[in-house]
Amino acid sequence: VTGAQCLASCVLTPGTVADIATPNESPARVVLEHASGQIEVLVDFDKSEGAFTLNSAGLVRTARKLSAGEVFVPRAVWTNRPG
Repeated sequence: VTGAQCLASCVLTPGTVADIATPNESPARVVLEHASGQIEVLVDFDKSEGAFTLNSAGLVRTARKLSAGEVFVPRAVWTNRPG
């Protein structure tokens, strides 16, 4: 994940090979493809007066199911009675 954030930030840096194909407006969505699919990084930056300032880079990632189980609810919850 941090590697994707670094790479997306580098892609937007002026003078890099990918710079000619990247958006100039911030925030920019950079999609990186890898062997398992793709990951989208949102990069907030400023390009002004020949300077490049990286403000932030972030992403949302979902995970596979990690656990499953049972919940034991007290009888009082279902019947509105103590006990």
